[in-house]
Amino acid sequence: MSSKVIGALLILGAGGGLLVQLWRQSRAEILFLQDMASALEQMEAAIRFRRLPMPELLREQAERSYCGSMFSLILQHMERGEPLQYSWILSARSIPWTQAADTLCALELSGDGQRLGENLRACAESLHAVLRCRQADKQQRQKMALAITASCCGLLVILLL
Repeated sequence: MSSKVIGALLILGAGGGLLVQLWRQSRAEILFLQDMASALEQMEAAIRFRRLPMPELLREQAERSYCGSMFSLILQHMERGEPLQYSWILSARSIPWTQAADTLCALELSGDGQRLGENLRACAESLHAVLRCRQADKQQRQKMALAITASCCGLLVILLL
């Protein structure tokens, strides 16, 4: 009987660990999307009102907590002599979330200030749309995880009896 209990506890522990890992990954993606959309909106406003050049904007955004590493990577590529657009695409491809990376890679960083601002705003809106999808997916996964957990607990009780 004790081996059944130990086995059940190990299965529950593994399942719990998996759920925690999935929750962390989902949370990291949501925080990144929120921070990046906010950064792009802030960049758009800075271009329109403060007329800052792109390298200064990138330096400001490099200090952000969840997406700042991408801006730092862009600056590193630019310091090596890569053009802005290519640096942006290389850095966006380093993001582990495919849909966010594809959305960021589609951003065109050329043209005058007005066109650049429009492109940044459109990309931020696209990221907000991806964010809404991810949040809806997260809610669905939580419901499914709860149902699976309840089913597993019921099975374990049956096995232990």
